Amino acid sequence: MRKVYLSMLSILSSGLLMAQMTQETKVYELASPADLDQNRPMPVLGANRAPDDIVWSDDFSTTSNWNATYPTTGLDPQFYGWSIGTTTMGWYFGTSGDMGTTGNFARFVNGSPATQSNPNPSDPVYEGGPYTLEYVGTPVDLSSVPAPHLEFEHYGARFITLQAVEVSTDGGTTWIEVGNNNDIAPLTSGGGSVYPKPETRRFNITSAITGNPANVTFRLLWDGAQNGPNMNYVEYGWFVDDIRVVEGHSYDAEILTANFASGAEMLEYYMVPTTQTTGIEFSGKVKNNGAATFTGLHLEATVDMGGNVFTGTSANVDLPSGDIDSMVTTTTFTPAGGMGTYDFQWVFVGDNADTYNSNDILTDAIEVTEYTYARDNGVATGSITNVTSNTGQAMGIGNIFETFGAGVIGAVDINIGSATSGDIIFARIDKWDDGLGEFVYVAQTSDHSLTASQTSGWVKLFLASPVTVAAGDVYLITANHYGGSPEVAFSYAQGTYDGTVIGYVADGSLFSLLDPEAVMVRADMRDFTGVDQFEATFNIGQNVPNPFDNNSIINYTLAEAANVSVQFTDISGKVVKVVEQGSQTAGSYQINVDGNDFAEGVYFYTFTIGDKQVTKRMVVTK
Repeated sequence: MRKVYLSMLSILSSGLLMAQMTQETKVYELASPADLDQNRPMPVLGANRAPDDIVWSDDFSTTSNWNATYPTTGLDPQFYGWSIGTTTMGWYFGTSGDMGTTGNFARFVNGSPATQSNPNPSDPVYEGGPYTLEYVGTPVDLSSVPAPHLEFEHYGARFITLQAVEVSTDGGTTWIEVGNNNDIAPLTSGGGSVYPKPETRRFNITSAITGNPANVTFRLLWDGAQNGPNMNYVEYGWFVDDIRVVEGHSYDAEILTANFASGAEMLEYYMVPTTQTTGIEFSGKVKNNGAATFTGLHLEATVDMGGNVFTGTSANVDLPSGDIDSMVTTTTFTPAGGMGTYDFQWVFVGDNADTYNSNDILTDAIEVTEYTYARDNGVATGSITNVTSNTGQAMGIGNIFETFGAGVIGAVDINIGSATSGDIIFARIDKWDDGLGEFVYVAQTSDHSLTASQTSGWVKLFLASPVTVAAGDVYLITANHYGGSPEVAFSYAQGTYDGTVIGYVADGSLFSLLDPEAVMVRADMRDFTGVDQFEATFNIGQNVPNPFDNNSIINYTLAEAANVSVQFTDISGKVVKVVEQGSQTAGSYQINVDGNDFAEGVYFYTFTIGDKQVTKRMVVTK
């Protein structure tokens, strides 16, 4: 139970508000009505099917089986919404190309490729949605199919948008979402990628069709309202083919979520200083996609670092078909192996053999560092400039942190999504007061004017005096701007827990984001009194493992862009190897050291970063 989260519920003033849109729907015919009764694929419901056998399919060869709807009138389907054809469209993918399948496929685009040279048109050229593509052929009878799953092939990429598939059992009056692409990271400057060409998606529709499984229809849906008009409802393009229903397996445990958390606040930390390591609890959510009850089902969470493996398990449960359950390991893991990366894996196993294995495992990792404390996973998926009710004014946004040992916070690292040279930012630290039931101001950095090289990426802001922390303290660390146009955008990363991403609006009142992402604001737990601030803008890790024989890894971070090179010398001073990294932007990096390049002995590696140098010692054993 999170003590701060529960207390904050009574004092937070508002959440992040989404604009509501009034929409007019138009039906767009992809083929003439005369084609409706021609060449329609019919359901095949023969007996003695095996798991994964196709029950029904449509390859978009008969375009009249599908109708597209639009949020407003007068949109050209060549550039907006759904159509069916044999070549890809969309501004990211050009105007032609295949998607890795044969024949027709469904295509979603949002904007003319010709307009992309002008990213800020005077008139919006996109509509936010929703756009849908509905199957209007003969409804599918799935009443005799155990645990039916909907599958399709897709290609493209997503921005901060909803790409979803829905089913209806009442002729299209009511639609239920059965799956979406939100588990795939959006493609932004901070990470993400284009989908494989193609990739198979699979969603269990059993619970969604209980109303009338003999009368099932389907539709694809895209909605860009999450972007808002300032982003012109951008989408790269989404292409779908070979949509089908397959019979499920008798035993199929799908892992839905995987979580790890620490402390009284039960928060996740992706980078943890050695002074702040503590027990980590693992949990996960599982769905029984199989047709039979899965007995003895439990979570197994493993941690691997250099071959040393920890395994935590939860209690056993018997999970009926279609049910979802959450499980927590009965033991915690403390990363006591020193600095380095700890790889996590979650899987659900039980008495029965799981015969569908593509959805069994989720993975994640944390890094134990020398100084850096981070709630974000390092992959920027978007940014926030302000909240709806406070646009154009000052704002601060950040994360709750709990400390587990004595130490200091000497600086705050902030990731800038976008800004203009000369914009002013600062970092602020507040401490939770149990007696008052609120956060109390502790310290803030001086105002910092962003340079031209700091308008994106990491910026380190130093406190005049370090903030002393103790075990059990809870802090709110925020990145702050003074408003203006355009406002500074602070980056956010992976999704995190409600009530743990909090900020201040211009009048000083608090707000909390609903369904939030972790803000990329980090604590640097060092005392920088008397330290050259340029040297404090990088951190060179010790090679891990050390000593080593085959391979070792050196992790390092840059708070600002710099030229980087690494020189390896033996104990006599002879240069053995040189690695030129060149000019690198702010961020985290890794160098792999191959033991075959060195004889047994003691070596030194020297990082040259700009005009500064850092040297560390490593040992090679054979």
